[in-house]
Amino acid sequence: MASGAPAAVVVTADDLGLSTGVTDGILTAYRRGIARSTSLLVTYPSSEAGAASARSEPGLEVGLHFDLVGGAPASDPAHVRSLVGPDGAFVPLRELLARIAMVRISAREVAGELRAQVTRARSWGIEPLAWDSHRHIHALPQIARVVAAVAREERVRWIRRPLPAAPWRGSKPAALRLAAAWSERFYRGIPGNTWYVDLSSWRPSGAGAVVLLTAQSGVGEIGAHPGYPDAELREADGLTDRREVDLALLTDPLLRAALGRDAVAWRVS
Repeated sequence: MASGAPAAVVVTADDLGLSTGVTDGILTAYRRGIARSTSLLVTYPSSEAGAASARSEPGLEVGLHFDLVGGAPASDPAHVRSLVGPDGAFVPLRELLARIAMVRISAREVAGELRAQVTRARSWGIEPLAWDSHRHIHALPQIARVVAAVAREERVRWIRRPLPAAPWRGSKPAALRLAAAWSERFYRGIPGNTWYVDLSSWRPSGAGAVVLLTAQSGVGEIGAHPGYPDAELREADGLTDRREVDLALLTDPLLRAALGRDAVAWRVS
């Protein structure tokens, strides 16, 4: 990971490796915009190529985007039966939540799958010291307990807290806010952000609104989902055209001029 002086805000582009178009959009947000960090999915067909592309950018910090609800497990599906469907792929978020509610999720399998995803990232030349997750599943208390334990074993140096600062709290569902607040007890002692705003959910009116975020106290993280929608993305994920909007925001000249590269930090320094 690159090193740099602490700053008030981190800008992270999520979903590296979800599709070729998403990876290309993230690299554009880094090269021409204010993104300095990204989070790698290791569970999709384009993930390995995404990791290789990110490695060609030595100033781009790459963390892990832990997945239990999108792609295919890094583990043998037979070893994570509580997490997958009949096709061997992860079940959708709604089904995962139902299984959690019925106490049908194995903590041992979650831990094993998390370790398998970390191992895969390392095999591709990525040392993921900053973690977050697809659909914020690491904010669910039943998952958070496992993620926190494995993170301590792996000496992780940053875990995202998806707790929005006022007045952006309305951009996240109340259930997620409550879950994230409850899960914080598991992550206590592991560094992370003190506030978080997801551009894709917030849908700001323009770059000027994003600049105002820097007035928040503490260390914040701005999450975004830049990308170029392609057939692979449309097949795999429901967030498509919005990614071009996020990319335009992250590369907006006003935002670049107001913040500059020096005002944005890496998650791990």
